[in-house]
Amino acid sequence: MKENETERVSISDDKKALLQQVFEIDVDSDLFDPRLDYVAKRIFTAETAESKKALIAFLNAALQIYEKNKIVDLSVISPVIPVDNIKNKKPVFDIRVRFANGEQAIVEMEFHKKDDFKRRSQFIISRAYSSQDISGKTFADLKKCYLICIMNYPLFKTDNKYYRDIMFRDENGVPLTDDEVIIFLELSKIESLLEKPVEKLTDIEKWMIFFRYATDKSKREMLNKILEKEEGIGMAVQILERMSLSEEERAGYEALLIAGLDERSAQRARENRLKEIEEIAIKEIKESAIKEVARGFKNDNVPLHSISKNTGLSLEEIEAL
Repeated sequence: MKENETERVSISDDKKALLQQVFEIDVDSDLFDPRLDYVAKRIFTAETAESKKALIAFLNAALQIYEKNKIVDLSVISPVIPVDNIKNKKPVFDIRVRFANGEQAIVEMEFHKKDDFKRRSQFIISRAYSSQDISGKTFADLKKCYLICIMNYPLFKTDNKYYRDIMFRDENGVPLTDDEVIIFLELSKIESLLEKPVEKLTDIEKWMIFFRYATDKSKREMLNKILEKEEGIGMAVQILERMSLSEEERAGYEALLIAGLDERSAQRARENRLKEIEEIAIKEIKESAIKEVARGFKNDNVPLHSISKNTGLSLEEIEAL
């Protein structure tokens, strides 16, 4: 992995610091951060032979316990599934591929935390599975669907498992079918892998180290050892290096990072405004309820000073009711 001194002046120091603090992104890194969805898409879905080989290598690593016959070919297909009704939510995936045997795999890069992602993952794979056309066929003709979620934040906080596969199972772990498989790769839990010798890392562990530490110069020695052993990751790095050297790509990358900061600021402003509205509404409801109680006491001829003592309203406020 090479380093370069490409001049970068489009992001101010304060915004660089904020990107580092909030998103753990080093803007001054010589490489783009592959955890970001638009960077991963450029690595895996460019119309080049090396991009395709890198994607096949990654999928083989992620699906090795399911795909007994190694994936040798695939097609990148539309990430959008059409809907029958305009009211329905249209699924849009980061990367969607079809294998030669008709099975599908979807790769989702989850950089920013979403509180509802567990349900979202179910929605994604269900829509992909049910989008298959079986007109004139039987349900036995349905093909498997895999969803691989590369998580930049911990989704399951009960343990330190960084690779997790989920499907429909009963209470004893017996699967209903293996047609829908969701795989979660939690990058925030892989620090312990840095202590393992490279030769003892599994293929998917090597890919997770690449995603998590590609921009970390202190991990370059380990990454270089991984590149010597994994051709697919080597191709991904070559694509990433070319992207990162391009002034045009760099400008687009920095613009998207700034847009991410702006969106975060806008989201926080919306959340604060909603909180203010909620607090005002609660206060108004509370005040209205107190006045209604005071009005009832007044109608029952309860002394005004007693009403004031129990409701907190002034005598003037009570007299005006």
